[in-house]
Amino acid sequence: MHATIDVRFELSIDDNKTVPLAALGEELTEQNIEATILEQLVASLDEQRVEALCGEKHARGNGDERFQRRGTKQRSAVTTAGEHDFDLHYVEDTAADPEEDAYFRPIEDTISFDGQRQYQQDIAFQSVDFATDLSYRDAADHGDGIFSMPSRSTINRRVKEYGSKLGDFLHEQLDGTNADTVLADGTKCHSQDDATAYNDVHVTLGQDEDDATTLLDVSVDNAWDDTATALDEIEAVTDDARVVSDAEEGLTEAFTTEDRLHQLDLVHVPRTTSYKLWEDGAFCLEERNQIVSEVSNDLFHLKNSVEKHRPNEEWAAIRERIATTKQRIRHLAWQLDQLSSPKTATYLRRWLPSMMLFAEEAVDGFEVPWTSNPVERAMGEVSKRCKNQWMRWSAAGLEALLQLRLVDYANPEQYQAFKHELLQRSTKTSISCDLSVEATRGEL
Repeated sequence: MHATIDVRFELSIDDNKTVPLAALGEELTEQNIEATILEQLVASLDEQRVEALCGEKHARGNGDERFQRRGTKQRSAVTTAGEHDFDLHYVEDTAADPEEDAYFRPIEDTISFDGQRQYQQDIAFQSVDFATDLSYRDAADHGDGIFSMPSRSTINRRVKEYGSKLGDFLHEQLDGTNADTVLADGTKCHSQDDATAYNDVHVTLGQDEDDATTLLDVSVDNAWDDTATALDEIEAVTDDARVVSDAEEGLTEAFTTEDRLHQLDLVHVPRTTSYKLWEDGAFCLEERNQIVSEVSNDLFHLKNSVEKHRPNEEWAAIRERIATTKQRIRHLAWQLDQLSSPKTATYLRRWLPSMMLFAEEAVDGFEVPWTSNPVERAMGEVSKRCKNQWMRWSAAGLEALLQLRLVDYANPEQYQAFKHELLQRSTKTSISCDLSVEATRGEL
């Protein structure tokens, strides 16, 4: 189909005024030129479709045609080109099966609308983009300075819809990813549900051998076991992947196996040691700080030793430092037991293998992160958007919003691919546009 629109536009500027280009641009935008052109294009295409079925308007013999004109009905829509009111034709198929609807709009074979919705996918996705950074109220207000925006309740509904679709899209993209490293963490956000104060947010990232990071999963109020099982089913993680996280037992038990070992984030060790010492209540603050400093110095001495000796393959030096570090921490745990600090001693003994994994893997030629910083930064994105004190969330709404925000943060290419698919941008290959503008001297 082909539509031609001839546009005549007149501009006058007072001869005693100098107009900034920005003001001229705003004036043209306020004239809704794009919206007017789009409406005329759709009207032209609509008339062509109707004529192809029903013949030219008022032509002799039209009453014998199978397809008959049955008036028009206005259809409102909003796109990034502006607000539109289309007068679209209805046609009756006089030979239709009695059980089928005989009335239809021919234009919908050429132009599809987003169901009965007023706001079409382009402006809806723009509002969702705003909502990943701003509150729903601010997203609606902020966008109104640029486009005609949906209400905050409509934006909320679109976030839930698009976030759910993005989750399904991501699941398909991850099939067979086989990440070598898993980095996972959890946090809590205030809940709208009276039965529970908080929603549990779980975020799982994966890294390949090139250290490229991808979002494997984000879920709300879902058990770690379910997340690990779902990722195994689509082979998103290798059987011998290394798991890097804090000491949350539910997480480590879900992801680790005989072949899939755990590396404890070393940054968490001093914090947890300090807390355990406080729980035991056997030492004053100065003594607790001294013990924490001793543990921290041993572990980060080991970390620095690995970074120093691995490039030159000085494996003996790393092995010596591993043995020294293990001996010192075991001895400290024994001392703490003798000094009535059993919780701290148990913690150090229980997690010592996980503290050492990155160094022992380095001796075997593998690089395992000693920190879970990538997922910690992702949790920072959760905090910035969802953990303000006054914010309350439903589980479904929170998960959908975090799908959008975290995929855009961790996997921007996949986010853009999803956006292209949702907006059906591939259909642009079937569109061709030619623009010619003749500027003639006008009167000033």
